[in-house]
Amino acid sequence: MVVLDRADVTMRYLASYWEPFRQKDEPKKSPAITALKDVLYTGRQARIHVLCNGRASGLAPSARDQFATVVLARFAADTWQRLAPIAGPAPKSSPLPGRAHVVQDGAAHPTQTLLMTDAEAASRLAAPAAGEF
Repeated sequence: MVVLDRADVTMRYLASYWEPFRQKDEPKKSPAITALKDVLYTGRQARIHVLCNGRASGLAPSARDQFATVVLARFAADTWQRLAPIAGPAPKSSPLPGRAHVVQDGAAHPTQTLLMTDAEAASRLAAPAAGEF
């Protein structure tokens, strides 16, 4: 499993981190970015699950096509068209907190996400260790 948090920022950091270490004979693009893109292109075939949070603006549309499920919350119409064009036009935004759209197999499904405070989430995470879940 690969978890990519804040994908757009991560891609920029990987690129800027590589620059001072790169030797003249090495590629200009960070090997980490190349490897990440390779994982995204072959992930499903290799049974690698990728969770990506963020715009992933550094990824080509063909890489984004590899995601079987897209979850969008608080999105603009152009973001919807870029990440979920197969699901049709962007639905109206909901004023309710925690509302999202899950896009799978070309269809969008409105859903309510789990809303917790930081304290509630920490309590839930600690519960299995204490056998209280």
